[in-house]
Amino acid sequence: MTLAIVLLITGLALSAFFSGSETGMYRVSRIRVVLDGLSGGWTARGLVWLLNHSAVFIATALVGNNLANYLTSLAIVLGVQAGFHGGASSELLGTILMTPVIFVLGELLPKFLFYHAPYRLLTLARPLLLFFTLLFMPVSLLLGQLARGLRYLTGETPFHVRLGMARRELEQVLREGHEAGILAGSQRVLAQNVFEVGNQSAVRFGVPLSRLATIDAGDDRDVACAAARRQGHPIVLVRRGNAVVGFLLYADLLNDQLPPEPMPVLQASAADKHLSVLLRLYEAGSDVAVLTDQDGKTRSVVTRRQLLLPLMTANRS
Repeated sequence: MTLAIVLLITGLALSAFFSGSETGMYRVSRIRVVLDGLSGGWTARGLVWLLNHSAVFIATALVGNNLANYLTSLAIVLGVQAGFHGGASSELLGTILMTPVIFVLGELLPKFLFYHAPYRLLTLARPLLLFFTLLFMPVSLLLGQLARGLRYLTGETPFHVRLGMARRELEQVLREGHEAGILAGSQRVLAQNVFEVGNQSAVRFGVPLSRLATIDAGDDRDVACAAARRQGHPIVLVRRGNAVVGFLLYADLLNDQLPPEPMPVLQASAADKHLSVLLRLYEAGSDVAVLTDQDGKTRSVVTRRQLLLPLMTANRS
């Protein structure tokens, strides 16, 4: 009977540990774990490694849960045999009676606790989690290879999985920061748009060259003003040959002083991303970027204002 009790307690503890840690790993803030890995010890870095090798962790949790189920089943059988003499029917009845206890203590309660305090409990559990990872490594590696094979057949890759997890994690951090009063509503919108809009192609936010007024480098003020009025756009591009070398503002052309000098434009690729072009515009101190393709042909012209507006607008979708 003593052996049965020891096995039952061990099985329940293992079941609670692996079930709870599995929930905690999917619930914990990746940002906090990474920061701990940068400044913490080997256990913190080991937890980051497990997050980046999810197949190994899933295999470890699977092996641990199966071991826990085997120990609890064995403990019930030994306990019934030691305390009763009813044979197979008593063993079946004992298993049925113990199932709610095992479910609550070994599954439901630890999952509930890890769900509501994932970071704190994983911090306490990570040395033991890394120990079992090393202990089950031979079996985990075999199961991990099987998972990679299935992933290859389905076409899903770890990069796509980690990318999706990072985006959900970012949205969770922004939401929690807004609820805690750290981020205002406009700041949260800006942060979300930086990641959603900033990775899109800059050419999507520009206008074709044909929709803007264009003059040659030697043209006078009257020609530039007439071109701007025809196109109805405040920017006049200055061209030398087939290349755009600068721009003028219609408001500057209306002054009675000397003709203004063309301001420089930023030369960028049509494949460049929104945020990359915007940052380069700020660094260059320019307001206009000319986006060209691989053949050197101008695809689009985008202004700093056209890149800033999507960042300031809340997403209505």
